[in-house]
Amino acid sequence: AAFDAVDLAASIEVAERRGWVDRAHRGLFADVAPSVAGEYDVVSMHHYLEHTRDPGAEIDAAAVALAPGGLLSIEMPDPASSLARLLGRWWGPYLQPQHINMVPIANLEAMLAARGFSVLVRHRAAAHQACDLGFAAYLVANRLGPPCDVPWRPPPSLWSQLRRSVGFGAGMPLIGLGLVIDHLIDPLVPMLGASNAYRVLARLDGRRTPGP
Repeated sequence: AAFDAVDLAASIEVAERRGWVDRAHRGLFADVAPSVAGEYDVVSMHHYLEHTRDPGAEIDAAAVALAPGGLLSIEMPDPASSLARLLGRWWGPYLQPQHINMVPIANLEAMLAARGFSVLVRHRAAAHQACDLGFAAYLVANRLGPPCDVPWRPPPSLWSQLRRSVGFGAGMPLIGLGLVIDHLIDPLVPMLGASNAYRVLARLDGRRTPGP
């Protein structure tokens, strides 16, 4: 098996030089796909689509890069999770601004079908990452003691540094407690429908006209 990868950063070329990937493609997948049309048996998009401007264009690119019958594996946060609804703005996997698009599984499957894919397997509990309550506590602590060394703010003052230390420090026990509870309730996730992510394996049966 050969393992190739695509990324915008120069680090992908470092990965190729170090032998971590067999071949590196630097750029946007949609731009790279025509040059590797039909070459791949599997395309993996694990926690990738939510970072892209146009998930539909990324699936179009996968349909180009895959050979007929090839497999597309997608894993991403589930905005329809019961924990997402419960925690609201404090649900960590929203992760703005890194996460641009949050796609419910039904919407993703419709996008796949419009592009000639058929879904073979769906996983919910198996894709869950036990971090929701710990992440929520982190976001609260980050609000109490906001970061003061970010480039879009003035140079940190003594007060802002003190607020960061005290506010964020006070939240550390809550973060630890949240992570402990996350792992304690992890076995209950399948029964509660609380998985914070889903995984879909789809097969390319034929190319159709790309949809929205």
